[in-house]
Amino acid sequence: MSAPPRLVLVDGTALIYRAFFAIPATFRTATGLPTNAIYGFALMFNKLFAGRKPDCGAVIFDAPGPTFRDEAYADYKADRAPMEDTLSVQLPYIDRLVEAQRFPTLSVRGYEADDVIGTLTRRGLDEGFEVLIVSSDKDFTQLIGPRVRMFDPMRDVTYDEVLVQKKWGVRPEQFVDLLALTGDSIDNIPGVPGIGQKGAAQLLKDRPTLKQLLDELEDLPPRYKKALGTHREQALLSQRLATIHTDVPLPLGPKDLAIELPDRAPLNAFYRELEFFSLLSEDEVVAAEAAQGQGPVPVLDEATAAAWLGEPGPLSVAPVFDGDAIFARPVGLALVRADGEAAYCDMQAGLPQDVLRRLADPEVPKHAHDAKQLHHVLRRAGAALAGVEGDTMLASFLVEPTKVIPHRLEQVAREYLQVALPPDKRLLGSGKSLRTFAELDIAAVAEHAAGRARAVHGLWVVLWPMVEAMGLARHYAEHERPLSFVLGRMEAAGIKVDQAELETIGAELARRLAEVEAKIHEEAGAPFNVGSTKQLGEVLFETLKLPVVKRTKTGYSTDAEVLERLRPKHPIAGLVLEHRAVSKLITTYTNVLAAAVRPETGRVHATFQQTTGASGRLISTDPDLQRTPIRTPEGKRIRRAFVAEPGHRIVSADWSQIELRLLAHASGDRALVAAFAAGEDVHTRTAAGLFGVEESAVDPEQRRVGKTVNFATIYGQGATALGQILGIPRAEAEAHIAAYFALYQGVAEWLERVKAEALEVGWVQTLFGRRRVIPELASHNPTDVQAGLRIAANTRIQGSAADLCKEAMLRIQDELDARGFSARMLLQIHDELVFEVPEAEVSEVCPLVQRHMEQVRPLAVPLVAEVGVGDSWGDAH
Repeated sequence: MSAPPRLVLVDGTALIYRAFFAIPATFRTATGLPTNAIYGFALMFNKLFAGRKPDCGAVIFDAPGPTFRDEAYADYKADRAPMEDTLSVQLPYIDRLVEAQRFPTLSVRGYEADDVIGTLTRRGLDEGFEVLIVSSDKDFTQLIGPRVRMFDPMRDVTYDEVLVQKKWGVRPEQFVDLLALTGDSIDNIPGVPGIGQKGAAQLLKDRPTLKQLLDELEDLPPRYKKALGTHREQALLSQRLATIHTDVPLPLGPKDLAIELPDRAPLNAFYRELEFFSLLSEDEVVAAEAAQGQGPVPVLDEATAAAWLGEPGPLSVAPVFDGDAIFARPVGLALVRADGEAAYCDMQAGLPQDVLRRLADPEVPKHAHDAKQLHHVLRRAGAALAGVEGDTMLASFLVEPTKVIPHRLEQVAREYLQVALPPDKRLLGSGKSLRTFAELDIAAVAEHAAGRARAVHGLWVVLWPMVEAMGLARHYAEHERPLSFVLGRMEAAGIKVDQAELETIGAELARRLAEVEAKIHEEAGAPFNVGSTKQLGEVLFETLKLPVVKRTKTGYSTDAEVLERLRPKHPIAGLVLEHRAVSKLITTYTNVLAAAVRPETGRVHATFQQTTGASGRLISTDPDLQRTPIRTPEGKRIRRAFVAEPGHRIVSADWSQIELRLLAHASGDRALVAAFAAGEDVHTRTAAGLFGVEESAVDPEQRRVGKTVNFATIYGQGATALGQILGIPRAEAEAHIAAYFALYQGVAEWLERVKAEALEVGWVQTLFGRRRVIPELASHNPTDVQAGLRIAANTRIQGSAADLCKEAMLRIQDELDARGFSARMLLQIHDELVFEVPEAEVSEVCPLVQRHMEQVRPLAVPLVAEVGVGDSWGDAH
């Protein structure tokens, strides 16, 4: 038996509003056109067509002008604010989007979209359709039935009778009466004061209709009897306002609303116009790829390379390789000349001598996307690289750090060139059909690489003038670009790991985990999966009858905050926290580190990401060494597994309170500057001010509070967040913040200036001139704006610390090279630099490092760096 025809009815007006508020206001085109509502609406349509294609359907919009509900109740929807300009400007584009989707539209004057949808639903059922209502408006719950479902594309949930009962406690046909009792603040339906959703659901469980409730008023509990007796007419009015009409006179019926497949050409053109490149169809990506080509890409060899290269001029370069970049298996290299012509070199056969000379010539400008990666690949091929002028990944990051994180070439090309580069997996396949570049036809690889090199060529032309216009050319040339080469050397060097020690630590942790788990089972009275939040919740709150602290959508919450609050009530809570800590050490550190050791070097070679941290901080990945714990005994022991080669020592140099020192410098706060100038313990000084005691009387717990409040200022944490961190009431946290700003009034004034300036211009600068655009400041959502203001203050300090660290790294590396030292910089972890130094050089390298870290820039307060030496990282720090 064939399935019934499907009628899809889209509540256009409601979904436009939902998309507008759900998608950040940061969605804009390069010309500044807001596109968040359009983009959200487009995503909704993609979800619609992802499954079974509807047979008939329409997008229904509210018609302009009043409706019968406005006439029945003057305050209906009276509390709704006028449409924002940033939304109204998007409406014509949504009309174009629906037209390109070839979806019928409908609106009827005098009626809301709800009533038109209700009428089409009734008529659709009469004509044998299965109906799907697409909306986020709960009012449509009343229409749900055996052949009617409601799909909420924003939550990706489809509602049927069972889900309605579960969510609202009533059947769909009772939903209007539920609203009659509770009212609806969104539509300004008054309801009955004093009756909430749970109470209304219970009333309708005992007496299934509003009529029966009013008829049996005397039998109701006193408070409900009084509320319904007093507001009887209001309840009946609310019922009329909430009822969706199903008898609207329509010019069309369901069968007149046949749906055709979208016309991809105008739809893709629309997506490109609004810069929705991620929504382009596969065919469009293929077409874009083909459009980049200019005939077969020539493959250079010793006989043809010189003629193709011609006179020395800028080259855009894109490598092709298998494996990770640091230990790449080079496959090929695409080159693009200044005139845009592309060629390819087969690195498996060896690069032509003319190409090698041109790559190594410092006078020939090179452009690449992620020059650090290119350095690795060429190093593996035995080729030198000099003269790198342009790195489009770094340029994209400087222009707008958060726009396309992590600034992969595909992302940046889509954003600035409207070019859809084919991903590697298009050629390499997946699963059983997965291949390597080395196995592919050379012509296909050449075209793939040439497309990427052409994108680099085009991007440099677009991005470099933007970098210059923002006043960041000097920062790029003196900091970001040279730093990428330093980071490349650090990645290639890696850090040695004592694998035997790591295995011993892992085995000990595994034994400890088993012991803790056994104690947990003993406290619970039976074995269970400690890692299952569901099973743990059942044990804590059903078996052991501990008080429920909070719930999630799926059941009991067992997060760290809950367990900390339960710790005084039962020993199992502390044991579970310990179990999680040990388990994390095993899975996140010992196992990951052991797997990351390269067998050919015995070292871990992390990748340092220069364009992932929006504040400018460096981030290490594969593995993430920056999260290696330090304060716990286990964490310190893990750090001791990072060791020096024989005849070498590990040197660790760490800035002391660099962010607070930068805060003192930036704000000019007299008390803070004086404290650092005098070499005082700033955390103790702050604690003394917070608790009203002499500094000599501050105990360790008070100092911990002082330290937390000091850093809360930098991170922009409010009273709620501070209270949670310190485990104190919000009011007490508010008092700490007030006392802090009374103590450091210059900091309070500086914060206000930074926020005001950021609101005015939409961006913030570090102390060294690097700019970060903050899209959240343009949002219509106050929560987004507040988040943007916190980012502004944080970036001024954290971003400046990142810049300071980069400059120190460059100066240190320059002097190490200039003096011919063999010492190698290995890691950058937060405010710490780690080196591997020959024993004979330690006495000279330590003061060299300390000098550059403390004198990198003149500040209003002294910078202090502490240097340690040891056989391992743990010993040196």
